[in-house]
Amino acid sequence: MPLRFARQIPHTALLGVWAIEENYAWFANSLVLTSDEKEEVDKLAERSRLDWMATRYLIHLFTGSTKRVSGAKDVFGRPYHPGTNYHLSLSHTNGYAAAILSPVATGIDIQSWDYRMHRVAHKFVNEEEQAWIGGPNQDAYQHVLWGAKESLYKAHGRRQLNFLTNLHCEAFDYSESGGQTEAFISLPSGMTRVFDLYYLPSRETMLVYVIEQTAGPR
Repeated sequence: MPLRFARQIPHTALLGVWAIEENYAWFANSLVLTSDEKEEVDKLAERSRLDWMATRYLIHLFTGSTKRVSGAKDVFGRPYHPGTNYHLSLSHTNGYAAAILSPVATGIDIQSWDYRMHRVAHKFVNEEEQAWIGGPNQDAYQHVLWGAKESLYKAHGRRQLNFLTNLHCEAFDYSESGGQTEAFISLPSGMTRVFDLYYLPSRETMLVYVIEQTAGPR
């Protein structure tokens, strides 16, 4: 099985990454879908259907159960794990799927390295962040920041957040072996949600995930 890794991480969360080498039929034989799920999958493009199946298979592995618990979405379209209080977040990129299951709000993003990232960095790197991401690792910093803000957006689960003004990342020293820092969501109401942020680069991808600090909003 091309399970890249699965581990328990801080906050008693479960994290997994799957290298997708199977075809759709393999996943279809491994997962029992509900009628609603089948309808959703049938509307997707062929590549997207494979990504969808891979993320759901990861979540099924997390449960350790022979009988699959089907996924669900809240009114904002955010996936969650029915029958539990666990928060769920999913992501995929070229040939990889990632998932995280956490007792507190969480978000995850996995992306392939893209040499064009600098062209769109102005859309998600604010002035404060731009001041500390210079130097030879600027491209890597930009990939972490993009993943961080995608993850924060998913963790909040609501729309109308601006990547420049509402989502922020504290300064950190980039390491090729991965690292962590803090990130936060500055809400229009004046409330702030604070998260622990973790990043893990590989030759093919940048994995970023956030987990809300237990103190919650402040």
